[in-house]
Amino acid sequence: MMKEYDVIIIGAGVIGSFVARHLMEKKLALAVLEKEDDVCCGVSKAHSAIVHCGYSGKPGALKSKMTVVANENFHNVCDELDVPFRRCGSIIAARSAAGVEKLREKLRCGYENGVKEMYLLNREETMAREPNVKDDIIASVYTPATGTANPWEYCSAAMENAMDNGAELFLNHTVLSIVEQDGVFIIKTNNGNFRCQQLINCAGLYADEINNMIEEPFFRISPRKGEYIVLDKKLDGFVNGFIFQARGEDEPKGVFVSPTIHGNIMVGPSAEDVDDKEDRANTIQGLSFIQEVSQNSVRPLPFDKMITCFAGLRPRPSWLRKNAQGEIEAYEDKTKDFIIRPGKRHPHFLNVAGIKSPGFTCADEIGKYVAGLVFGAGDFNVNEDYNPRRRRRLRFTDLNHQQRNQEIQKDPALGKIVCKCNLVTESEIRDVILRNAGARTVDGVKRRTAASMGKCHGSHCRDRIQDILNEVLQHEAL
Repeated sequence: MMKEYDVIIIGAGVIGSFVARHLMEKKLALAVLEKEDDVCCGVSKAHSAIVHCGYSGKPGALKSKMTVVANENFHNVCDELDVPFRRCGSIIAARSAAGVEKLREKLRCGYENGVKEMYLLNREETMAREPNVKDDIIASVYTPATGTANPWEYCSAAMENAMDNGAELFLNHTVLSIVEQDGVFIIKTNNGNFRCQQLINCAGLYADEINNMIEEPFFRISPRKGEYIVLDKKLDGFVNGFIFQARGEDEPKGVFVSPTIHGNIMVGPSAEDVDDKEDRANTIQGLSFIQEVSQNSVRPLPFDKMITCFAGLRPRPSWLRKNAQGEIEAYEDKTKDFIIRPGKRHPHFLNVAGIKSPGFTCADEIGKYVAGLVFGAGDFNVNEDYNPRRRRRLRFTDLNHQQRNQEIQKDPALGKIVCKCNLVTESEIRDVILRNAGARTVDGVKRRTAASMGKCHGSHCRDRIQDILNEVLQHEAL
C-alpha cells in the first residue's frame, strides 16, 4: 500500500529535522524518510558543534545573513527545545604580521555582515582571557557570541518537536528511485512506496544522488573528512572558549581547541578530501596532524588524557557544467553558499544541499526559510495546535541534593545511576527511549544522554542500557 502525504522530506539530519519542525506550523501531512536507524546519523552526527557568530561568510550571501540572525536567536531555540547551550566565546589568535592582517579581514567581514560584538585584543588582553594560549601570540579577535551546544540532542529535539506536532518519521527507509506523474512524486524505498505533492531533498552527503533521480545533475557533493580528539573532563577550564588560528600564507591549516557542552576539551579538525561517503575512520596521520598543529595556538595539551577520537564528513559542493568537448566537469563554488532552490524541471522538488559549516548554526533559520518557500507554493491552513516547545527533560546532573531527593520520591528510577561517569539514571534512559524520535540503540541513548560517553566507554553501563532498551521496546510493542 502506498502512503500519501502533502510533503515528504528525505533526510533526518539537523536540516531535515528543523525543516520538518517549521513545516508543522501549518496543517499538512508530512513524512520524513531516513535511511539510517536513527536521526542525526550522517553529517550531523560528528562535527564541531560550534554556534558561529557570522564573521567568516561572504557579505551578502544567504549563508552569511542566516548565520548572524541564527546566532542571535540560538538561545531562544535551545530554550524552546530544552537543549543545553553555552555562549563560551572565541578568539582567533595571530602569531605573525600576516596573521594580524587576517584578523583585520575578519573584523571587516564581520562588521559588514552585521556581527554586533567583535574586539581586537593585544597579547596581554588575549592571555588574560585565555591563559593557556601560546606565549608568542601577537593579537587576537574576540567574539563573545560564539557558542557550543549538544549537536545530537539539538537534532533529535527538533525531530521530536516536529513529531509532537504531527510529523511522521520513517527510519531504515532508503530512497531507491523518484518519478513524477501528473504533479505527484512517487518515491520508492526499500521499505515501501510513498506519494507526495512537495518533495524536499535534505539528504546531506547524498543530496546530489537524490537530485539526480529526478532532475538534471547540476552539482556534486564530495566528502571532506575531519578528525577530532576529545580529552578528559579533568582538563575542563584549560580553555574558556574556542581558540582558532589566524594563518599566514606559509602556515599550515589551523585546528581549534575548545570546551564541549559536556565539559571535555575537543581538538580538531583535520581536513582531508576522501572518495567514500561513509569513510569515518580515524587515521594516524590525521590524529598526529591535530596534535602537532594545536601547539601553534595553545600550550602543549596532555594528549595522554585522550578519552576518544572520531571523524566526521562534511559536504563539499561543486558545480557541474559541460566543457567544449561536451563532457561534464566540476568547478569550484566560489560563493560557498548553501544550495536552496527548486528544481528546474520540477518546481515542487526542493534541494536543500551543500549545507556545510555553519549549517548547524543555521539549521533553524534554514528550516524557516524552506518552510516559507513551501507555504508560498501551496495553500495550507495554520496548525492551531502547533507548540514550538518540547517537553522538558529531567537531567539528574542539573539537580542539587535536595531536588534529587524530591524527584526520587516521585520516581525511584531517578535514583538508579546507570552511567557512573556522567551520572545518567535509569529514569532518564527510559525517557529518551519513549519520546517521539526516541532512542532505539545503545548509541542512540548515548547521543541523547551522554551515558557511556565517559572515560570507561560504557564498559560498566552498556549492558544495562541494552537491557533497559529491550525491556522498554518489548513493552511498547505489546
